[in-house]
Amino acid sequence: MVSSSHETMHRIFQHDPGLFSRVSQFPGADIPRPVRAPTLPTDLTEDSPVERRVDTLLRFDFDTTGQGAFLLAVEAQGKKDPDKPASWAYYVACRATRCRSI
Repeated sequence: MVSSSHETMHRIFQHDPGLFSRVSQFPGADIPRPVRAPTLPTDLTEDSPVERRVDTLLRFDFDTTGQGAFLLAVEAQGKKDPDKPASWAYYVACRATRCRSI
């Protein structure tokens, strides 16, 4: 169930677009103050299946419990692909949401 505090956390940025830049502190990054912050659709459901595959996906285990582990995705690129950063972000998000136990 949605609470008033939950709604406030979202609406405050809609009503005061500059708040994020005033309260956020990222070392070495100056976040400019936005002039507006339109609300966008929140449904991120994919309408059609999108094939996303990495060439190789490895899990490096550093102990027998699997607690000390990380994933390494390996892809060979024959040429520069300007869309690749978005693909890598998708791969990371997919692994984080679908395969928490890997």
